[in-house]
Amino acid sequence: MNAERLLDRLAEVIGPPPLEGVVPVPWGLGPEELGFQLSADYLAFADWYGMVSISDELHIYTPSAAPSPNPGQPIGFEEFLHHTTDPYGYCAMLAQAYLEGDYDECPYPLLKWGNNWNSDQFFWLMRGWDPDRWPVAAKFDSLREWDLFEGGFLEFLLAAVTGQYPCHGDVLPGGMKQIGDGRAYRSRGDWSKQQWQ
Repeated sequence: MNAERLLDRLAEVIGPPPLEGVVPVPWGLGPEELGFQLSADYLAFADWYGMVSISDELHIYTPSAAPSPNPGQPIGFEEFLHHTTDPYGYCAMLAQAYLEGDYDECPYPLLKWGNNWNSDQFFWLMRGWDPDRWPVAAKFDSLREWDLFEGGFLEFLLAAVTGQYPCHGDVLPGGMKQIGDGRAYRSRGDWSKQQWQ
């Protein structure tokens, strides 16, 4: 299924994109600033929804040009990459474990796109040169294990919110719930702003 059809299906479950739209990310700068491009389905999601929290549980990050409330934290694509490489963060510990060959702790080269309130982390497994073929790797803190979803970002998201993903109850521990306005998500910002509270 292509990204547009997956987004249409997702909109049926979590609600349509924000009425005011979002400021699109300047994706053309991504390869130069990140060193690679992100998957087409993720780009489409970010251009429709921006940064969101689904059911106030699952937080999906997008690059933002807005200054962070944390002094010294980068912005834009560098800030997006910072979620994975922050030298004091959990994800950096995973990246270091992978580099050191501790494959029990971290069996994959990873790039983070989200997390939830249970400290579960969601990544792309950066396997190969084509980001459209990167599967989703989920690190479930409560289960103390990894799960590899052999599908893309939007396929994973749709499977999680519709209960088709076997670990959907861990991705959204409180289940799907309406936040307001007929939507099961809360907008947290776009390229121009962040609204994390």
